[in-house]
Amino acid sequence: MSQIKTIFSLSGLTCGACEKVISKRLQKIEGVQGVQVSLQNGATSITASRPISIDEVTQALHDTHYKVINNL
Repeated sequence: MSQIKTIFSLSGLTCGACEKVISKRLQKIEGVQGVQVSLQNGATSITASRPISIDEVTQALHDTHYKVINNL
């Protein structure tokens, strides 16, 4: 099975707990195999079995203060 890597820029990351919350939520998206969140550059890298859209990431984070800025 091939893996597709998508990177999104996020706002609202302030601490290590932010990384954990974002990672946990994004892991729930269908097809996601891995998530890496970087507090330093405000980006998250998602490895999945299919393309992950900006709308899916936005929906996964909808009731948090984290916002998707763009797809890098």
